[in-house]
Amino acid sequence: MCQNNTQRTDERGVSLYMVFMIMTLLLGIGFGMSALLLTQLDTLKGIGHSVLAFYATEAGVERVLYIDQKSCAGDPDRFACLQTPGMVPSGSQPLGNGASYTMAVESPALEACPDTTYAGANVTYCAKSVGVYQSASRAVRIAR
Repeated sequence: MCQNNTQRTDERGVSLYMVFMIMTLLLGIGFGMSALLLTQLDTLKGIGHSVLAFYATEAGVERVLYIDQKSCAGDPDRFACLQTPGMVPSGSQPLGNGASYTMAVESPALEACPDTTYAGANVTYCAKSVGVYQSASRAVRIAR
């Protein structure tokens, strides 16, 4: 009987050690999963910012096209008309949602702007708009 009692006292810490190891393993898995989840949430937030930056870019393009139609429709040299000081706003243009855009009207002679004929139409100018929302930025260039 005495030998049986001694054996029990030697094995008492084994169950505590097993519980500790299992809890450490579960805690490690939990930390790993939370790190992956937080990374995915940042990515999803960035996608939302990207969409708002693209909408700001689109607003810049629409602004150039509006100015072209309203102020330069009858002018044979639309590029020169749009280059008139004060015609196309310079610098960053803020929007109500916190995004902003910048516009630039480019000559068709530039390498970034296509040749004078593009898809069967004469190109008189190119317009580039860059939209920014927080850390995301998107750009669009159109030929007109």
